[in-house]
Amino acid sequence: MKRDQVTARKILAAKYPFACCAICGLEIETCLQVAHLDQNATNNAPENLAYLCPTHHWMYDAALYPIEAIWLLQAHWQKTEGEPNHSGRMKDAGPKAAKTRGRRAAAKKAVATRRANKLALEAKFETQS
Repeated sequence: MKRDQVTARKILAAKYPFACCAICGLEIETCLQVAHLDQNATNNAPENLAYLCPTHHWMYDAALYPIEAIWLLQAHWQKTEGEPNHSGRMKDAGPKAAKTRGRRAAAKKAVATRRANKLALEAKFETQS
């Protein structure tokens, strides 16, 4: 059986409608290549195909990425469709920011109080001498 990129692209588009590089998320379809993950160009099984940009296709072929990583990333891009989701990292950003603002305000108040106390003490010593 010979290589059939047109069929591979159709199968890939049916399985993964959001077309982007599985690694970096590049969405320029004219730049995307169909990668055969088992290195067999005649195996057009959907789980054997992935969109990759030329750089990441070369890196995958050089065994710099495991196939499991491609599967995970490909699933991620299909789920998010390129929309960033920072909720996992930002789940407590609001409360942390509020706590920081509170500490900063308390520190400024403490500095102002120390300054005022120091000036009052200096003024007291000046009047005594």
